[in-house]
Amino acid sequence: LIFLFSTFLGAAGTGIFFSSLNNFLADVYDMSADQRGVLETIREMPGMLLIFILAPFIAVREGRILFGATLVIAIGIVGVASLSPDVLRVTAWLFVWSVGAHVLMTIRESFCVALSEPGSRGRLFGIVRSLRSLGTIVGTACIWVGMGTLGLGYEKLYWTAALLTFLSALIVLLIKEKRHTSVKRKRFVFKKKYSLFYLLAVLFGVRKQIFLVFGPWVLIRIFDQDAPAMARLILVSSVVGLFLKPYLGKLIDTLGERTVLIGDSILLLIICACYGLAETTLPQPLILPCLFTCFILDDSLFFLRSAHVTYLSKIVESADELTASISTSYSIEHVVSMIAPIIAGLIWVRFGYPWVFFMSAAIAGLMFLASSKLPRKAGQ
Repeated sequence: LIFLFSTFLGAAGTGIFFSSLNNFLADVYDMSADQRGVLETIREMPGMLLIFILAPFIAVREGRILFGATLVIAIGIVGVASLSPDVLRVTAWLFVWSVGAHVLMTIRESFCVALSEPGSRGRLFGIVRSLRSLGTIVGTACIWVGMGTLGLGYEKLYWTAALLTFLSALIVLLIKEKRHTSVKRKRFVFKKKYSLFYLLAVLFGVRKQIFLVFGPWVLIRIFDQDAPAMARLILVSSVVGLFLKPYLGKLIDTLGERTVLIGDSILLLIICACYGLAETTLPQPLILPCLFTCFILDDSLFFLRSAHVTYLSKIVESADELTASISTSYSIEHVVSMIAPIIAGLIWVRFGYPWVFFMSAAIAGLMFLASSKLPRKAGQ
């Protein structure tokens, strides 16, 4: 329960900060698509360096690492809010924030495995993601009401986000650790046996970066959606996720990773087509509802990355390899996903935004092929 409450508070802080970040960068720094792509590449660099960031802490309990990572996130938000008069410095503070966020993602998934039993891990991942959705609802409501009604600026709202994140860090110290989270871990794990897990991570990384950056960017730059409008959209998406993600978690447990990830890739292909073709093929009144629906569905489908981790947990050779394998996959994933935003930004500027999503459709096809290689029962 302590872990879940900390997760909720952290998600509320992230809901305020990350849900309005694209609008913040567009409004305050007037970034173009290619500039946004370069910034995203730098912001994602800690993901590539994750195995090196975690290496000095192999003997440190994961609860302490979780505390430190959450604290770094809070410091990064403060830096973006009050210490970033230009693009260079906002990029530096986003890098700091990203270091904490990437470490947190790895350790949080390891905690979910440690706190659950085999056969029910998908359900716990679903509960955690639902709580994160609930936190995001609170955070985006703060943006909606704060900016749309109270007239608050980004700085005050981001300080609120930093405070919530700091409280989340303090609560982490109360968590009683279990299983592999309290033992010494391996620095680095890269085995041929886990190659399919790594491939899925790489493809997910490209897909994630394109939609996290350029999905909202289309709505903001092409269809003029301001910060309160984006907050409302993310709030609705989080409400949907609150109910949908536990169901998706159960699907992972009942249908298996192979079936779920194949379905994910097919839905992603449809979403890519809608993003790329909606403006030129749909009547004007239907364009935004179509794109909003795609945004909400895609946001919920991000949860299915948990199927990668549940698959790994079934084939991993020892518990102490789990966290190391997850961090290795993040680093491999980010080598590719650092390149994707730059390429996507250049494609946007040179050929137009639809081609960014046509490229994503090709990635969805590769995800389908990779997912079909998964065993029908993990461990076979």
